[in-house]
Amino acid sequence: MFPGAFRPAFLAVALGIVLPAMAVAQLKRDALVQPVGLERSEALIGIGFTRTTNAAFPLAGHGGELTAFPVLHAAWAIGPHAVAELKGAVRKVLSIESRDRAPAIALDPSVRDGTTRDVGDFEIGISIVPLRGPGGFSAGGHLGVKLPNSDESMGIGTNTTDVTMAALFSWASARWRATGWFGVSILEVPAEPFEQNDAFAWAFEALWDAAPSWRLSVGTRGRASTRSISPPGTGDLGELRATVEWRRGPVAIDAALGHGTTEMSGDWNLRAGVAWTLAANR
Repeated sequence: MFPGAFRPAFLAVALGIVLPAMAVAQLKRDALVQPVGLERSEALIGIGFTRTTNAAFPLAGHGGELTAFPVLHAAWAIGPHAVAELKGAVRKVLSIESRDRAPAIALDPSVRDGTTRDVGDFEIGISIVPLRGPGGFSAGGHLGVKLPNSDESMGIGTNTTDVTMAALFSWASARWRATGWFGVSILEVPAEPFEQNDAFAWAFEALWDAAPSWRLSVGTRGRASTRSISPPGTGDLGELRATVEWRRGPVAIDAALGHGTTEMSGDWNLRAGVAWTLAANR
């Protein structure tokens, strides 16, 4: 609808913000947990890809290498107390390498040993920190909802609505910012109507401004089921991740290496992308 040259300008008008000449981005593309308690309003639009080795899908009974592209991420820091996000993969492709168990659901006839494709499940979330303390400390809450966009019969997604509610804490200094939330995820069971599985959920990420153009981060995100035996598709997830980000004005390029800590999370995860930041003038 809009020519490529006019899209950034249209986005800035739509969000009601103005791009300054030198914007130092604080929001992060593909963040494990988004920085909150920022000193100004800004918005971020990002695109990237991920590739995961030995990912497992117990609901479908198979596993393999998973590639997601494009992975979209939009975040908006609504003043100094709240950040809203929308993220997810437009397309996922699984190269099936193993079948460990019988599927818990009826799979599409096209899903055989080979390759299957599907849209990813998108997630919307908001983090709020109404309490600001001395020394850069702030506290609040996080609410996230995973939307049922995928088709579980394709063997990749679960096509469920999952809700996460958590307490959020943040601490910042001149060059460091650490943010984390801890709470509960209410997971819809894909193969059992009107059934749910509750899990402890957490996310933590520490950002370090190593140099004017470089930012490093380390963190973890995951969930642990409260059941001794989890229904297929609601099992434990976990990942440790390290990210390096290079910034030039409003543009940031990032690359990350992650390692899964559970069977469903896969072994290694390679991620990369680019983001454009729009910041409001004070």
